[in-house]
Amino acid sequence: MKKIYILFLLLSGLVLKAQEQKSSATYSKNEVSQITSLQFIASSTKELEEIKWKDIKSIFESNKPEDKIELSFELDLKASKNKFKGTMTTGGKTKDIDSLIKTSKKIIKALIKISKNY
Repeated sequence: MKKIYILFLLLSGLVLKAQEQKSSATYSKNEVSQITSLQFIASSTKELEEIKWKDIKSIFESNKPEDKIELSFELDLKASKNKFKGTMTTGGKTKDIDSLIKTSKKIIKALIKISKNY
């Protein structure tokens, strides 16, 4: 029994000592995270029609011009008769964001047109 008490005291001392350790984190203001892909998942066509394109452009402005980015759009109509689900993706370089947005708008129109049949 004496050994159990000694073992308990040693283990509790180790646990308490382990909790006293402090960790430090460093933060660098010069490092910028890069966003390489953006995916929209919508449950109705109205959600896809209400995308704010200026916000999308601002999301990628911290990227370098040569970074590859990808925009993906998914429409999941679980309430439809045939449970329609479709995904379309476009990609390119950050410097071509305007043309990617233009292509994305066409993709969304196509997804909406296809989904109306279901």
